[in-house]
Amino acid sequence: MAISKQITDKVLIPSKFGFTTTPVALSTLESKIRTGLKSMKLSPAVNQYCLILLNESKNGYQSFNIQPYGLSQQEIGIILKDFGELTGAAYMLKTNKKYSAVKFPTGNEKLIDYILVTKDGTEEKFSAKAGQGGKPSVTAVMPVIKKFEKEGKIKGKHKTAAKVLDFISTEEKNGLYLGPLKAAYYLKTPGYMALIATLKKLKVHSGDPSEIPASDQLLDAVNRAGSYTSCMKEFAKFFSESGYSANINAAVTKRLIETPREGKEKKWGVLHYPITAELIKWLNTDDNKAKELLTLAANTLTVTQVYLDRDSTIGVKYTVKGFSDAEFIFGSPSSMPRPTNNRIGFTMKKVPVKKK
Repeated sequence: MAISKQITDKVLIPSKFGFTTTPVALSTLESKIRTGLKSMKLSPAVNQYCLILLNESKNGYQSFNIQPYGLSQQEIGIILKDFGELTGAAYMLKTNKKYSAVKFPTGNEKLIDYILVTKDGTEEKFSAKAGQGGKPSVTAVMPVIKKFEKEGKIKGKHKTAAKVLDFISTEEKNGLYLGPLKAAYYLKTPGYMALIATLKKLKVHSGDPSEIPASDQLLDAVNRAGSYTSCMKEFAKFFSESGYSANINAAVTKRLIETPREGKEKKWGVLHYPITAELIKWLNTDDNKAKELLTLAANTLTVTQVYLDRDSTIGVKYTVKGFSDAEFIFGSPSSMPRPTNNRIGFTMKKVPVKKK
Protein backbone atom coordinates (compact mmCIF):
# COMPACT_ATOMS: atom_id res chain seq x y z
CA MET A 1 0.00 0.00 0.00
CA ALA A 2 1.36 3.42 -0.94
CA ILE A 3 2.28 5.74 1.94
CA SER A 4 0.55 9.12 1.71
CA LYS A 5 2.78 12.16 1.57
CA GLN A 6 3.03 14.33 4.67
CA ILE A 7 3.43 17.43 2.51
CA THR A 8 2.67 18.28 -1.12
CA ASP A 9 3.63 21.08 -3.51
CA LYS A 10 2.36 24.63 -2.92
CA VAL A 11 1.00 24.02 0.60
CA LEU A 12 3.72 26.17 2.20
CA ILE A 13 4.08 28.99 -0.33
CA PRO A 14 3.83 32.63 0.91
CA SER A 15 0.27 33.22 -0.30
CA LYS A 16 -0.97 30.36 1.90
CA PHE A 17 0.20 32.38 4.91
CA GLY A 18 -1.59 35.51 3.70
CA PHE A 19 1.46 37.37 2.42
CA THR A 20 0.91 39.82 -0.43
CA THR A 21 2.55 42.93 -1.89
CA THR A 22 2.12 44.67 1.48
CA PRO A 23 5.59 44.98 3.06
CA VAL A 24 6.10 43.32 6.45
CA ALA A 25 9.01 43.54 8.89
CA LEU A 26 10.84 40.46 10.21
CA SER A 27 8.77 40.35 13.41
CA THR A 28 5.49 40.35 11.47
CA LEU A 29 6.85 37.85 8.96
CA GLU A 30 7.74 35.47 11.79
CA SER A 31 4.46 35.85 13.70
CA LYS A 32 2.32 35.33 10.60
CA ILE A 33 4.31 32.22 9.67
CA ARG A 34 3.88 30.76 13.18
CA THR A 35 0.15 31.51 13.16
CA GLY A 36 -0.17 29.97 9.71
CA LEU A 37 1.67 26.79 10.68
CA LYS A 38 -0.65 26.32 13.67
CA SER A 39 -3.78 26.68 11.55
CA MET A 40 -2.60 24.36 8.77
CA LYS A 41 -2.83 21.18 10.83
CA LEU A 42 0.37 19.77 9.38
CA SER A 43 1.86 16.48 10.51
CA PRO A 44 4.10 16.77 13.60
CA ALA A 45 7.16 15.98 11.48
CA VAL A 46 6.46 18.70 8.89
CA ASN A 47 5.56 21.23 11.58
CA GLN A 48 8.72 20.53 13.58
CA TYR A 49 10.94 20.70 10.49
CA CYS A 50 9.41 24.03 9.44
CA LEU A 51 9.73 25.53 12.94
CA ILE A 52 13.41 24.68 13.20
CA LEU A 53 14.01 25.99 9.69
CA LEU A 54 12.23 29.23 10.63
CA ASN A 55 14.01 29.62 13.99
CA GLU A 56 17.51 29.10 12.62
CA SER A 57 16.87 31.31 9.58
CA LYS A 58 15.37 34.25 11.47
CA ASN A 59 18.32 34.05 13.89
CA GLY A 60 20.66 34.51 10.92
CA TYR A 61 22.40 31.14 10.81
CA GLN A 62 23.86 30.41 7.37
CA SER A 63 24.11 26.65 7.95
CA PHE A 64 22.56 24.40 10.57
CA ASN A 65 21.43 20.86 11.21
CA ILE A 66 17.83 19.65 11.07
CA GLN A 67 16.80 16.09 11.78
CA PRO A 68 14.62 14.61 9.01
CA TYR A 69 11.98 13.53 11.57
CA GLY A 70 11.02 10.62 9.34
CA LEU A 71 10.36 12.83 6.30
CA SER A 72 11.40 11.51 2.90
CA GLN A 73 14.02 13.32 0.84
CA GLN A 74 11.24 14.29 -1.57
CA GLU A 75 9.17 15.80 1.24
CA ILE A 76 12.17 17.72 2.59
CA GLY A 77 12.79 18.98 -0.94
CA ILE A 78 9.22 20.32 -1.12
CA ILE A 79 9.60 22.12 2.21
CA LEU A 80 12.91 23.70 1.22
CA LYS A 81 11.48 24.76 -2.17
CA ASP A 82 8.21 26.30 -0.93
CA PHE A 83 8.74 27.23 2.72
CA GLY A 84 12.28 28.31 1.81
CA GLU A 85 10.82 31.38 0.10
CA LEU A 86 9.70 32.56 3.52
CA THR A 87 12.70 31.47 5.58
CA GLY A 88 15.10 32.85 2.96
CA ALA A 89 13.45 36.25 3.34
CA ALA A 90 13.73 35.96 7.12
CA TYR A 91 17.42 35.04 6.82
CA MET A 92 18.14 38.03 4.58
CA LEU A 93 16.25 40.46 6.83
CA LYS A 94 18.23 39.25 9.84
CA THR A 95 21.69 39.15 8.25
CA ASN A 96 21.59 42.34 6.18
CA LYS A 97 20.67 45.41 8.18
CA LYS A 98 19.97 47.52 5.09
CA TYR A 99 16.64 45.71 4.60
CA SER A 100 13.62 46.67 6.69
CA ALA A 101 10.77 44.67 5.15
CA VAL A 102 9.76 42.05 2.61
CA LYS A 103 6.83 41.73 0.23
CA PHE A 104 5.72 38.92 -2.03
CA PRO A 105 4.59 39.37 -5.67
CA THR A 106 1.13 37.96 -6.35
CA GLY A 107 1.38 37.91 -10.16
CA ASN A 108 3.11 35.46 -12.48
CA GLU A 109 6.68 36.69 -12.02
CA LYS A 110 9.19 34.69 -14.06
CA LEU A 111 12.16 35.15 -11.77
CA ILE A 112 11.08 36.90 -8.58
CA ASP A 113 9.87 35.17 -5.41
CA TYR A 114 10.11 38.10 -3.00
CA ILE A 115 11.18 41.72 -2.83
CA LEU A 116 13.21 43.18 0.03
CA VAL A 117 12.65 46.82 0.87
CA THR A 118 15.64 48.81 2.09
CA LYS A 119 15.48 51.39 4.89
CA ASP A 120 15.55 54.18 2.32
CA GLY A 121 12.56 52.68 0.47
CA THR A 122 14.27 51.13 -2.55
CA GLU A 123 13.34 47.62 -3.62
CA GLU A 124 15.59 44.66 -4.49
CA LYS A 125 14.38 41.47 -6.19
CA PHE A 126 15.13 37.96 -4.96
CA SER A 127 14.70 34.47 -6.33
CA ALA A 128 14.53 31.50 -3.95
CA LYS A 129 16.04 28.18 -4.98
CA ALA A 130 16.23 24.83 -3.24
CA GLY A 131 19.29 23.09 -4.65
CA GLN A 132 19.39 23.78 -8.37
CA GLY A 133 15.72 24.65 -8.12
CA GLY A 134 13.43 25.14 -11.06
CA LYS A 135 14.89 26.43 -14.28
CA PRO A 136 13.58 29.86 -15.26
CA SER A 137 12.47 29.89 -18.89
CA VAL A 138 14.64 31.70 -21.42
CA THR A 139 11.66 34.04 -21.88
CA ALA A 140 12.85 35.78 -18.70
CA VAL A 141 15.92 37.16 -20.48
CA MET A 142 14.52 37.64 -23.98
CA PRO A 143 13.50 41.30 -23.40
CA VAL A 144 17.15 42.04 -22.60
CA ILE A 145 18.38 40.16 -25.69
CA LYS A 146 15.83 41.99 -27.87
CA LYS A 147 17.14 45.26 -26.43
CA PHE A 148 20.71 44.21 -27.27
CA GLU A 149 19.58 43.51 -30.84
CA LYS A 150 17.94 46.93 -31.24
CA GLU A 151 21.12 48.57 -29.96
CA GLY A 152 23.23 46.64 -32.48
CA LYS A 153 25.16 44.84 -29.74
CA ILE A 154 24.57 41.31 -31.07
CA LYS A 155 27.06 40.23 -33.71
CA GLY A 156 28.72 37.12 -35.10
CA LYS A 157 27.81 33.85 -33.40
CA HIS A 158 25.70 35.74 -30.87
CA LYS A 159 23.23 36.39 -33.73
CA THR A 160 22.70 32.68 -34.32
CA ALA A 161 22.37 32.05 -30.59
CA ALA A 162 19.83 34.86 -30.26
CA LYS A 163 17.75 33.41 -33.10
CA VAL A 164 17.74 29.96 -31.47
CA LEU A 165 16.66 31.46 -28.13
CA ASP A 166 13.95 33.40 -29.93
CA PHE A 167 12.52 30.18 -31.40
CA ILE A 168 12.63 28.45 -28.01
CA SER A 169 10.93 31.30 -26.19
CA THR A 170 8.12 31.76 -28.74
CA GLU A 171 4.73 32.63 -27.30
CA GLU A 172 2.90 31.30 -30.36
CA LYS A 173 0.15 28.72 -30.00
CA ASN A 174 1.66 25.28 -29.34
CA GLY A 175 5.00 27.04 -28.90
CA LEU A 176 6.39 24.57 -26.36
CA TYR A 177 6.06 21.88 -29.02
CA LEU A 178 7.04 23.92 -32.09
CA GLY A 179 9.85 26.01 -30.59
CA PRO A 180 12.53 23.29 -30.28
CA LEU A 181 11.70 21.82 -33.70
CA LYS A 182 11.88 25.22 -35.41
CA ALA A 183 15.17 25.98 -33.67
CA ALA A 184 16.57 22.60 -34.71
CA TYR A 185 15.45 23.19 -38.31
CA TYR A 186 17.06 26.65 -38.28
CA LEU A 187 20.36 25.05 -37.19
CA LYS A 188 19.85 22.03 -39.46
CA THR A 189 20.98 19.87 -36.53
CA PRO A 190 21.96 16.25 -37.34
CA GLY A 191 19.17 15.00 -35.09
CA TYR A 192 16.47 17.04 -36.81
CA MET A 193 17.61 16.03 -40.26
CA ALA A 194 17.65 12.37 -39.19
CA LEU A 195 14.17 12.78 -37.70
CA ILE A 196 12.77 14.06 -41.00
CA ALA A 197 14.45 11.21 -42.90
CA THR A 198 12.94 8.70 -40.47
CA LEU A 199 9.45 10.21 -40.79
CA LYS A 200 9.73 10.07 -44.59
CA LYS A 201 10.86 6.46 -44.48
CA LEU A 202 7.80 5.60 -42.36
CA LYS A 203 5.61 7.50 -44.86
CA VAL A 204 4.20 10.02 -42.39
CA HIS A 205 6.03 13.09 -43.74
CA SER A 206 7.03 14.57 -47.11
CA GLY A 207 10.70 14.63 -46.19
CA ASP A 208 10.95 18.41 -46.63
CA PRO A 209 12.85 19.68 -43.53
CA SER A 210 11.10 23.07 -43.72
CA GLU A 211 7.80 21.32 -43.02
CA ILE A 212 7.81 21.16 -39.21
CA PRO A 213 6.26 17.80 -38.28
CA ALA A 214 3.09 17.84 -36.21
CA SER A 215 2.72 15.75 -33.04
CA ASP A 216 0.24 13.49 -34.89
CA GLN A 217 2.95 12.69 -37.42
CA LEU A 218 5.42 11.85 -34.67
CA LEU A 219 2.81 9.64 -33.02
CA ASP A 220 2.04 7.89 -36.31
CA ALA A 221 5.74 7.22 -36.78
CA VAL A 222 6.09 5.63 -33.35
CA ASN A 223 2.94 3.55 -33.90
CA ARG A 224 4.14 2.38 -37.32
CA ALA A 225 7.52 1.43 -35.95
CA GLY A 226 5.78 -0.98 -33.57
CA SER A 227 7.21 -2.54 -30.42
CA TYR A 228 10.01 -1.15 -28.27
CA THR A 229 12.53 -3.44 -29.96
CA SER A 230 11.35 -2.41 -33.41
CA CYS A 231 11.39 1.27 -32.49
CA MET A 232 14.95 1.02 -31.22
CA LYS A 233 16.00 -0.37 -34.59
CA GLU A 234 13.90 2.06 -36.64
CA PHE A 235 15.02 5.14 -34.68
CA ALA A 236 18.62 4.04 -34.06
CA LYS A 237 20.13 6.56 -36.48
CA PHE A 238 17.92 9.35 -35.13
CA PHE A 239 18.97 8.65 -31.55
CA SER A 240 22.60 8.46 -32.65
CA GLU A 241 22.55 11.66 -34.74
CA SER A 242 20.78 13.62 -32.02
CA GLY A 243 23.36 12.44 -29.50
CA TYR A 244 20.67 10.82 -27.36
CA SER A 245 21.66 7.14 -27.61
CA ALA A 246 23.66 7.17 -24.38
CA ASN A 247 20.82 8.88 -22.47
CA ILE A 248 18.05 6.41 -23.28
CA ASN A 249 16.41 4.92 -20.21
CA ALA A 250 15.31 1.54 -21.53
CA ALA A 251 12.58 0.94 -18.93
CA VAL A 252 10.98 4.38 -19.35
CA THR A 253 11.26 4.30 -23.15
CA LYS A 254 9.77 0.79 -23.39
CA ARG A 255 6.82 1.81 -21.19
CA LEU A 256 6.29 5.02 -23.17
CA ILE A 257 6.21 3.14 -26.48
CA GLU A 258 4.16 0.13 -25.42
CA THR A 259 2.05 1.23 -22.41
CA PRO A 260 2.05 5.05 -22.06
CA ARG A 261 0.10 6.46 -19.12
CA GLU A 262 -3.14 7.77 -20.56
CA GLY A 263 -3.44 11.54 -20.31
CA LYS A 264 -0.13 11.91 -18.48
CA GLU A 265 2.50 10.99 -21.04
CA LYS A 266 3.08 11.73 -24.71
CA LYS A 267 4.10 8.71 -26.72
CA TRP A 268 5.54 11.00 -29.40
CA GLY A 269 7.99 12.32 -26.81
CA VAL A 270 10.22 9.47 -27.97
CA LEU A 271 10.93 11.57 -31.08
CA HIS A 272 10.47 15.09 -29.72
CA TYR A 273 12.51 15.18 -26.51
CA PRO A 274 15.82 14.04 -28.10
CA ILE A 275 15.59 17.20 -30.24
CA THR A 276 15.29 19.28 -27.05
CA ALA A 277 18.28 17.44 -25.57
CA GLU A 278 20.26 18.04 -28.77
CA LEU A 279 19.48 21.75 -28.59
CA ILE A 280 20.56 21.96 -24.95
CA LYS A 281 23.88 20.38 -25.88
CA TRP A 282 24.27 22.94 -28.69
CA LEU A 283 23.37 25.80 -26.35
CA ASN A 284 25.85 24.64 -23.73
CA THR A 285 28.71 24.24 -26.21
CA ASP A 286 31.06 27.17 -25.52
CA ASP A 287 31.93 27.76 -29.17
CA ASN A 288 28.30 28.47 -30.07
CA LYS A 289 28.28 31.51 -27.73
CA ALA A 290 24.72 30.91 -26.43
CA LYS A 291 25.86 30.59 -22.81
CA GLU A 292 27.92 33.75 -23.22
CA LEU A 293 24.88 35.62 -24.57
CA LEU A 294 22.67 34.26 -21.79
CA THR A 295 25.16 35.35 -19.15
CA LEU A 296 25.51 38.82 -20.68
CA ALA A 297 21.73 39.22 -20.61
CA ALA A 298 21.19 37.75 -17.15
CA ASN A 299 24.00 39.81 -15.67
CA THR A 300 21.97 42.96 -16.45
CA LEU A 301 19.11 41.76 -14.24
CA THR A 302 19.13 43.04 -10.68
CA VAL A 303 18.03 39.76 -9.16
CA THR A 304 19.72 37.93 -6.29
CA GLN A 305 19.28 34.19 -5.84
CA VAL A 306 19.10 32.76 -2.33
CA TYR A 307 19.83 29.05 -2.39
CA LEU A 308 18.76 26.75 0.41
CA ASP A 309 20.74 23.55 -0.06
CA ARG A 310 21.03 20.27 1.75
CA ASP A 311 24.54 20.46 3.19
CA SER A 312 24.59 16.82 4.31
CA THR A 313 22.01 14.16 5.16
CA ILE A 314 20.60 16.33 7.96
CA GLY A 315 21.95 19.84 7.36
CA VAL A 316 21.03 22.81 5.24
CA LYS A 317 22.81 26.04 4.27
CA TYR A 318 22.12 29.32 2.54
CA THR A 319 24.12 30.62 -0.42
CA VAL A 320 23.48 34.13 -1.73
CA LYS A 321 24.54 35.03 -5.26
CA GLY A 322 23.57 37.90 -7.55
CA PHE A 323 22.72 37.53 -11.24
CA SER A 324 25.12 40.39 -11.95
CA ASP A 325 28.23 38.35 -11.12
CA ALA A 326 27.15 34.84 -12.09
CA GLU A 327 27.52 32.38 -14.95
CA PHE A 328 24.64 30.34 -16.34
CA ILE A 329 23.97 27.04 -18.06
CA PHE A 330 20.99 25.76 -20.07
CA GLY A 331 18.76 22.86 -19.06
CA SER A 332 15.24 21.50 -19.46
CA PRO A 333 12.47 20.66 -16.98
CA SER A 334 10.93 18.39 -19.63
CA SER A 335 11.49 14.68 -20.29
CA MET A 336 10.74 12.05 -22.91
CA PRO A 337 7.34 11.15 -21.34
CA ARG A 338 6.53 14.86 -20.85
CA PRO A 339 8.35 16.54 -23.76
CA THR A 340 6.58 19.88 -23.48
CA ASN A 341 6.50 20.17 -19.69
CA ASN A 342 8.10 23.60 -20.00
CA ARG A 343 10.50 25.59 -22.14
CA ILE A 344 14.24 25.15 -22.09
CA GLY A 345 15.48 27.19 -19.15
CA PHE A 346 18.67 28.10 -17.35
CA THR A 347 20.29 27.74 -13.97
CA MET A 348 23.01 29.68 -12.24
CA LYS A 349 26.40 28.14 -11.65
CA LYS A 350 26.93 28.71 -7.95
CA VAL A 351 30.65 28.03 -8.38
CA PRO A 352 31.72 29.39 -11.79
CA VAL A 353 34.15 27.25 -13.76
CA LYS A 354 37.58 28.85 -13.89
CA LYS A 355 38.42 30.07 -17.36
CA LYS A 356 41.59 28.63 -18.84
